[in-house]
Amino acid sequence: MENLLNPDTGLIIWTIVSFAVLVLLLSKVAWKPLIKALKDREDGIRKAIDDASSAKTSADQIKAQYEGELTKAQEKAAGFIAQAQAESQKLREQMLKDAEAEARRLMEQTKRQLEEEKLKLSRELKQEVANLSVRVAEKLLRHSMNAKEQESLVSGFLKDLEKESQAN
Repeated sequence: MENLLNPDTGLIIWTIVSFAVLVLLLSKVAWKPLIKALKDREDGIRKAIDDASSAKTSADQIKAQYEGELTKAQEKAAGFIAQAQAESQKLREQMLKDAEAEARRLMEQTKRQLEEEKLKLSRELKQEVANLSVRVAEKLLRHSMNAKEQESLVSGFLKDLEKESQAN
């Protein structure tokens, strides 16, 4: 046991030399590929993070663009709706004006027709009254009047009736 407490210098030197050779050998064979693999993995992770960040930025830009386009489309649709409502209101007003004008025209036409009918009936009635009057007068004066006098009497009577109707 005493040997354990007193180290052998040859053994220490060989242990240090073998450790140095092992470290040198591992650095050439194992550590460089291991460190390279870790570096490659770190670069891959960093690239994936950068790509994800770039994709997120791109997605945010596309989202903002779509939201802008959606807002424009909504404004455009609102404009179309407002324009359609204004046009329908104008069309409704024009149709009402046209209908009112047509109603007025029909009323005026009907009034004119009624006036014409009234005048026609009035003339016919005057003619009938004149004819009846002539017949009555003829019966009374049958023998004393000739055709020429009778015609003169009827036309004078008609003129008097027209003057009276125009005065009314």
